[in-house]
Amino acid sequence: MNLNNGINMLWMQALWFGAIIGAAQQLFWLAPVVLAGFIFWEFRPARRVHGDVQLMLIAVLIGLILDTTWVKLGWIDYADNLDLSERAPLWILLLWAGLALTLNHSLAWLQSRLVLAGVLSGLSSPLSYLGAARLGAVDIVSESWLWAVVLGFSWAVTVPLLLWLARYLKLKKEAQQHV
Repeated sequence: MNLNNGINMLWMQALWFGAIIGAAQQLFWLAPVVLAGFIFWEFRPARRVHGDVQLMLIAVLIGLILDTTWVKLGWIDYADNLDLSERAPLWILLLWAGLALTLNHSLAWLQSRLVLAGVLSGLSSPLSYLGAARLGAVDIVSESWLWAVVLGFSWAVTVPLLLWLARYLKLKKEAQQHV
């Protein structure tokens, strides 16, 4: 792993903690500020990868659908939801945007290992939500573990799909440049 990808991973970790702590402590500004720094870092001409903007938009849309579904199913309540109790909060959508900024950078090595990406995502995503719950940003309302299975499965499908899309967008751009 090169230094830039290591920094990409650090930005994502900073965003995760900024979003979680910001939500738990009602520091509404924290996640947007960290994401702005992350975007600034990745959109410099030397770092910019074709498809990052499209991936961010798609990831946020998927996050809105999935995380709103968990709320509507009564499995999860989010802190700092600014009276949007039936929808995913802004801070979690910013995390989805940040995830998209890793797909062509620190997670690019998984673009050709989609099954591994699915397994890793499926196992780690419920742990991430549990970590957010321990820090006070998420309240896991469901008394059964069905939420973890469904959430893990959704991530096991979504992350490989986003990685495939990241690779597809890059290859499409490269093919256009060779014509």
